[in-house]
Amino acid sequence: MIAAGLVFLLVRGFEEPTATHLTLNTLSQKIGTNTWDDQRIQLGGSTVVPGSIKWDKYRHRPEFSITDGQHTLQVRYTGNAVLPDTFRDESQVVLEGRYNSAHNLFEAQVVFAKCPSKYEGQSYEGHVQAMQAGK
Repeated sequence: MIAAGLVFLLVRGFEEPTATHLTLNTLSQKIGTNTWDDQRIQLGGSTVVPGSIKWDKYRHRPEFSITDGQHTLQVRYTGNAVLPDTFRDESQVVLEGRYNSAHNLFEAQVVFAKCPSKYEGQSYEGHVQAMQAGK
């Protein structure tokens, strides 16, 4: 019984869903088609809209907006980890989670906030294309 439980946990650990790499522009073009509902997405190439961060009463799970300069999307953080210190207005973010078409928002389970000076001038679109070419 114990061996079966360990095998189950081991197999389950390797079944972690992979995330499709998208930009906000690509996701915005597909909104309304239900193409991305229930799929794990890594959404990058966006920044936090200044003044949009609204914290819950425990300052644990914020809602905020992201933009790529052309499109804007509402995000709700649903993860349990502490957000990085670099998460703030105008920080560049990469989010992992799912798009919720019923509420037109992205439910982020993971938030990576980049240090802007380190990635200045680098294109996330190029990263996405490189990832897709490697499949």
